Amino acid sequence: MDTWGVVFLGIIALGSLIQSAFLLRIAMAGRELTRRFEELQERVDRDLRPTLDNLTRVTRNLAEVSDVAVLQARRVDDLLADTVEKIEGTTTLVKQVVLRPLGPLMDIAAFFKGVRRGLEVYQTLRGFDRRERPPRGGYADDDEHLFI
Repeated sequence: MDTWGVVFLGIIALGSLIQSAFLLRIAMAGRELTRRFEELQERVDRDLRPTLDNLTRVTRNLAEVSDVAVLQARRVDDLLADTVEKIEGTTTLVKQVVLRPLGPLMDIAAFFKGVRRGLEVYQTLRGFDRRERPPRGGYADDDEHLFI
């Protein structure tokens, strides 16, 4: 049994030696991986950090421009509202000052326009009297197609 114990002990020692070689290789690969990650971090800091800083500055500037645009839009809206209010006030004032006193004159003008149109119609109808009148039923026969 003694020999078997030495053989198993040798197998255990060999297994431990192989395991320690694997662990040593894993540790070296871990150091290499850590070194590569550090290089990558340095490249990111060197190459991408200025770009990210510029992007941050651009977004900050865009936010300021947006705020200024909103402020200007509010000012324009207030200006337009004030202008519309003044135009409405002026229109009301013109109606009160100009059109009210002209109201009776406009009524008189409408009356004379109606009289003039009446005279035109009278002269037109009087012209029918001067011409040869068709027989009495002639008008009715001409308008018969209009009757429904």
